[in-house]
Amino acid sequence: MKKTLERFGKAAAFAALAAAAVPPLTAGEDALTIIREVDRRQRVDTSLTRTAMRIYPDGGNETEYREFVIEGYERGDSESYREVLEPRSVKGLKILSVGDDAWLFFPSSGRVRKIAGASRGESVQGIGGDFSYEDLGGGRFEEKYEFRILASEPRSWTLEGTPRKPDGVYSRLVIRVAREGYRTESIEYHTAKDGRLKTLEFLEYRTLGGRDTATRLVMSNHRKGSRTVVTILSASYGVSVPEKLFNPTQFYK
Repeated sequence: MKKTLERFGKAAAFAALAAAAVPPLTAGEDALTIIREVDRRQRVDTSLTRTAMRIYPDGGNETEYREFVIEGYERGDSESYREVLEPRSVKGLKILSVGDDAWLFFPSSGRVRKIAGASRGESVQGIGGDFSYEDLGGGRFEEKYEFRILASEPRSWTLEGTPRKPDGVYSRLVIRVAREGYRTESIEYHTAKDGRLKTLEFLEYRTLGGRDTATRLVMSNHRKGSRTVVTILSASYGVSVPEKLFNPTQFYK
């Protein structure tokens, strides 16, 4: 009994010291201020990126994967266009996201499919993997979610976001933001059905085109046990963007 009390006392003392090490919230340190700064630093007027995407159906098996090379434009907060360059079997597959809507073009059939509502939670048809249309669509966090601070630590904040609209793909987000540079370190995606469904990690930050950029993204699906790794091969900012790429009636022509 005495040893048990001693252990409890040490644990309590350790917890008190840990709590004391966490800085208190300062004036202006609120969830809205933090997420606005994250949004501001991530926003681009225009960009052109080329990425390699590896999909591991079994996240623990490094030898079996599918790989794609994708080129993409972004404009503003919520417009993005992506086109598959490799492999040949799906070359020319195109994805356009504008606001809450997305369109998918299949080069084999010349067909366009509009993605809206609950379908935005699906993985991209023809590619698969752990990124959904919603994940690829972008948009400002502040517009889609209302945030509060879950934890304030010496090096980071942990924020919880709940959707502003009742028909959102995710029931909540948990975002870890580094104090240094307001870098997003990870995002947990929760749904009412699955709880913590996926976790996205932002790794290997480098300066590309004068911007602080995570050059390796790892999305882990906790329900399926799969994993998708995106590596940024090149990135340019402030580029000229063909207007038709963001027009739902022309982007595939």
